[in-house]
Amino acid sequence: MFRGPLTVLLLRLGSVAALYTIVRILFWRYNLAMFPVPPGIVFAGGVRFDASAIAWINIPWVLWVLIQPRPHGWWARVQFGLFLVTNAFALFFGLVDIGYFPFSLKRSTADFLKILTMGGDTVDLAPTFARDYWRLVLFYVAGVALLAWAYHRIGQLQHRAPKKRAWQVGWRLIAIALIALATRGGTQLIPLQPMDAAKYGGASYLPVVLNTPFTMLLSLGKPTLEERNYMPKDEAARRWPVLQRIHFVPPPPDQAPMPLFKDQQHKPNVVLIILESFSALYSQELAGGDGYMPFLDSLMRQGLNFTNAYANGRRSIDGIPAILASMPQWMSEAFITSPYASLPFTSMANLLAAEGYHTSFYHGGRNGTMGFDGFANSAGFARYVGLNEYPTRDTDFDGHWGIRDHPFLQFHAQELAKEPQPFFSTVFTLSSHHPYELPEEDAEHFAGGTQPIHPTLRYTDDALRAFFTTARTMSWFENTLFVITADHTADLERTGSQGNKPIDYWVPLLYYSPKPTVDWEERTWDRQFEGITPKRTDRVTQHIDILPTVMHLIGYDKAFFSYGHDALGPDKARAIWSNNGLFSITSASEQVRYDGKQVLGVIPLQEGNDTHPTSTEELVFDLQAAIQQFNHHMLRSELVYKPAQP
Repeated sequence: MFRGPLTVLLLRLGSVAALYTIVRILFWRYNLAMFPVPPGIVFAGGVRFDASAIAWINIPWVLWVLIQPRPHGWWARVQFGLFLVTNAFALFFGLVDIGYFPFSLKRSTADFLKILTMGGDTVDLAPTFARDYWRLVLFYVAGVALLAWAYHRIGQLQHRAPKKRAWQVGWRLIAIALIALATRGGTQLIPLQPMDAAKYGGASYLPVVLNTPFTMLLSLGKPTLEERNYMPKDEAARRWPVLQRIHFVPPPPDQAPMPLFKDQQHKPNVVLIILESFSALYSQELAGGDGYMPFLDSLMRQGLNFTNAYANGRRSIDGIPAILASMPQWMSEAFITSPYASLPFTSMANLLAAEGYHTSFYHGGRNGTMGFDGFANSAGFARYVGLNEYPTRDTDFDGHWGIRDHPFLQFHAQELAKEPQPFFSTVFTLSSHHPYELPEEDAEHFAGGTQPIHPTLRYTDDALRAFFTTARTMSWFENTLFVITADHTADLERTGSQGNKPIDYWVPLLYYSPKPTVDWEERTWDRQFEGITPKRTDRVTQHIDILPTVMHLIGYDKAFFSYGHDALGPDKARAIWSNNGLFSITSASEQVRYDGKQVLGVIPLQEGNDTHPTSTEELVFDLQAAIQQFNHHMLRSELVYKPAQP
């Protein structure tokens, strides 16, 4: 009985489980700064999720074993190949996530497969990733070899003689029952879900408890969103409005109102600069200490500088829709790769195009990377300029992602001089992206710092300085609103000097105009764009607030749809993000973590003056309203303002 096919089957699956535990330990060690002292229950609880993933992944192989438990010849080779290939595939994603987690801060889901196949970056950069993460490559090879060895070694334990007929049926029924139990994660009423990982060590250690094959399988083919009804619709709309309209100060009764945007000449240009991986933690102006963006720091002192600005995601594919279309990453799949990306949606590009703006999106990466070109087209940009459209790509290609920032930003400035005004143009940099490599001369010039990203931040900051030096000589410069932010953070130095501040999402956000003549707090209904008075504000804001805030600053007075809110208006200052199935809402005074049903943690923040101090309960209500509004309007394709029919 104990050397029969059931024993061999369980031992072979057990060898896979042992490998998953080793991978979990590696995951923890590689990300030790984020998970310093995990309790033992984190690793014990993880076995439950491992068993579920292993059972699901190995169902095809188990079926072959049930049909032929003592295979020979080609049947034995097919069984071995199926076992090895399926588990090697799962091991690959588990190890890839060890390196990817510091960038995404979540266990990857099914959308990761789509991201890998977008553009040609994955194939072209594979050698670079293999070089930088060579230890993981070696472990992968060793892990696959160990599985192959264990498979054959365990197979030698099996008796050749079959047992009695009753046992032939019995062991198969036991195997089916155990596999079914493992897939569900136990005997509980509802099958195991990623949220259940919070039971083992709390929300902070949830990524350690989970494993990547489990999160990818659970999200594969699953509806991205479902209806949430936490409160009446009017209450949700009051707490988290999505219909926006900027209310400017009306003119005196004896003065005839002048329409905003009265002619093309007075409409300001808008240039949105998205800097790859520029964390606020590395800004001297925002965080103190050693800074790696001196020019941007100097510009912050000349514009409207938000010191408590947060990204809504941890990946570029999440940051771009949040910034340009007020589309937060509040679901398990990126908006760009989700079914909802095909719906009509509001963006800065289509709002401004309707007002006569010429629109363009510049990114020096390969056309197709992350689906940015497709998103730009859907968002209403009339022109997309990528690697294919760049005139001297052979000379200025960085060898990895695309065109280096110095030449590309100069190219962007020169191209803007050809654009009819008014225009709205977005440029997204790339040189401060992993693998953080610069040409030899630049690497020497910008050397220094404690992290590999630091020289590339200084390089891109200098490219930004050169961009503004060129732009200042051009006729369009003075009548332009510049918005500068980062897509997300990366490679943070976790010294604890920022206390409990959510530094993983903390980004620079600056609104700058060359004509600092008007304080935004004094803007009147009939006043044209006249610049921005330099001001430092610690109000909490987020990427999805950029769209309505830009509409305010340029004097747009029509109704529009936006999940974000005007950061210059009276709405409550909040920032929300979602990761590993958990939601977080942050005010100036505290951060609340919520799993959709219950609060999992409240983190007090050491600094910040909350202009709308509220209780934890109020923050949860606001978060519930935001989730309900997001799901409701997304599921009903209501992402564009439609005037009520008479």
